Amino acid sequence: MTELIDTVADLTDLRNRDVLEAALARVIFELAEVSRLSLWRVAGDGAEIKLRERLSLPMREGPMREICLHEARKEWRECHAGRCYVSGPEDENGMSRHIFPLCNEREVIGLMQLLRPSRLARIQEHTVQGLLRVYRNHLGLLDYGDRDELTGLLNRRTYSAFFKQIVCETAVHAAIAVVDVDFFKRVNDQFGHTYGDEVLILLARLMAECFAGIDGLFRFGGEEFLLVLPDTTQEEAWVALDCFRAAVAEAKFPQVGRVTVSVGFSMIQPGDSSAAAFGRADEALYLAKHSGRNRVKCYEELVLEGYLPGTKHSGGEMELF
Repeated sequence: MTELIDTVADLTDLRNRDVLEAALARVIFELAEVSRLSLWRVAGDGAEIKLRERLSLPMREGPMREICLHEARKEWRECHAGRCYVSGPEDENGMSRHIFPLCNEREVIGLMQLLRPSRLARIQEHTVQGLLRVYRNHLGLLDYGDRDELTGLLNRRTYSAFFKQIVCETAVHAAIAVVDVDFFKRVNDQFGHTYGDEVLILLARLMAECFAGIDGLFRFGGEEFLLVLPDTTQEEAWVALDCFRAAVAEAKFPQVGRVTVSVGFSMIQPGDSSAAAFGRADEALYLAKHSGRNRVKCYEELVLEGYLPGTKHSGGEMELF
């Protein structure tokens, strides 16, 4: 019992969601005496819901897998739809199958499958479900302080810590982008703040769909959003951001009609500060706005083309907030 209490205390001390998920998986793997554990994140909406493999214990070779929910096993679909624990038939190796939902306060955000030689004992089942309730409640507390109330995206105060974690990676291949809604004041003035809020909510939803599986999505305030795209090259970032820009331009916003966004981005450098990286992306956004809006501009390209002097370098101890 003391060991379990210590485990819960250690879990609730974690604030990074990726680290929290990994720690939770390891604890359940050991306590439930599991032969194999796989954790899958839910992405998409409606008929396009997908399951993306987050981790597997023991670790296996090869890339992480992705499947459509409607093509998943019956037990997985039942677990997702009912938000409840489901035990399935033995697999081809005679392993007993157990599927648990991972939930936040609003929805199912993931599925956890356990494979073991025999069915879970009642005490093991209750222990796993109890740990998942602790996980859900802890996520709720993190969301309360770290999430924007309107859109559900990360808020401005979380950016610096998130950025430092990205820069601490052994090899930095990431981009930072600032997104701004074009002529947003006109939306509020013409249609009212209720419809303005609806635009921001739908825009955040589009962003989450276009960048599914990426954690670094922020609402910075007002009509300004920020993205940190990991494991990406400059060309890949430009393509992804322009696809998002096009998706916004093609979307239907109730009452308001057509809405567009301007985007500025920069590549994150080893040793970068959060302020310097944001400043470069913001300069690119400024030129995107003043060259016609509804477009994507890259800071590094603008420097090479002579439109920017390239004075905002990485490094330094200046804090953005």
